[in-house]
Amino acid sequence: MSELITKYKNQILIFLSLLALISFIDSIKKGIFNSCDFQWQPAKLFWEGTNHYNKFLTNGKYDFLCQGGEYGHLLNIIYYPFTLFEWEVARVLWLIINCFFLILIALLICKKFSITKYKTIILLLIFITCHPTRVTINYGQQSLFVMFFLILPFVFKSNLAILSSGISSVKYSSGYILFLNFLSKKEYKKFFLAIIPYIIGWLIYFSYTKSDPIVNFFEPIIWSLQQEYVRQVVDVYTLGETYLLNNETIYKYLYIILIFIINFIILIKINKIADNFLKFSLILICPLIFFPHSIYDYILLFPLACYSLSNFNILINKFNFYYVIYIFFLHRIIKHTLNIDWLYQPILLFSLITVLFLNIRFNIKEEKK
Repeated sequence: MSELITKYKNQILIFLSLLALISFIDSIKKGIFNSCDFQWQPAKLFWEGTNHYNKFLTNGKYDFLCQGGEYGHLLNIIYYPFTLFEWEVARVLWLIINCFFLILIALLICKKFSITKYKTIILLLIFITCHPTRVTINYGQQSLFVMFFLILPFVFKSNLAILSSGISSVKYSSGYILFLNFLSKKEYKKFFLAIIPYIIGWLIYFSYTKSDPIVNFFEPIIWSLQQEYVRQVVDVYTLGETYLLNNETIYKYLYIILIFIINFIILIKINKIADNFLKFSLILICPLIFFPHSIYDYILLFPLACYSLSNFNILINKFNFYYVIYIFFLHRIIKHTLNIDWLYQPILLFSLITVLFLNIRFNIKEEKK
């Protein structure tokens, strides 16, 4: 079979490229008419001088489509150019930028870690056709935008890359991992560099909306914790919130601190691995385990797919690669077919934890030999 694949690999690649192109065009068509998650309206409110966090917290709901505005202050400032256009135009512009991030993420990772051209094309085809990416494009989500800035310190070794990576902080449930990782490695200079964009965003936001600075600092976090629609995939925080916390706010914050501590310890273990590519891949799995996310956030598994395919001769990497393929293409089908979320979702969470610890254990063990 492997000889047959090798013999006709170019023909297979052309066939897969045609399928990917059809899939990608379909995603773009949906994005043109949907993009409901693109946070255009909260940004527009901000540039009109309205503190949208305060408005939504007071009303207990948001105003437009599924644009809850539960992101960090900086996102609303960055989105200024889009507020100059009507919704129908702005969402198309965002779609184009999302497609740009999609391709750029794949190419940057593959080039940085010297993945062959053939495997790069295969990985790009996987990335643009997988369900998490299709949902991201369809909904106009910010996940690719956040992921691009998350990967910068792993791809480029410069102060500018570290400073820019702080933009990922606009999405709390994913961006936190970058800052926690800097602290776990005692890279305090990088931590303070990366936090500058967040601080600038906050300063501009409360000044422009004439809000109380202290209150406004916490408003995005409070509003984010109140969002229910994002709890589509089970994680450690959601399990605790559902079965242990009973909606007590103080317990929520204590539980979050506990999760950070556990995640911090795991990051210390991950950083004992010598292979920087694998470290990078495992670090990005952590947000999927610990904090609320939806199916589009599973794009964070893409670096693990890249690492595993580039080192496919090792058994555990075969397992890693096929696991990511399952999540990317079969997870949703199996989930809806079984229709037993109360069992399937915890098993999915357990599988992510298993993949993380198997890789930590196997690679640290190998390096000790």
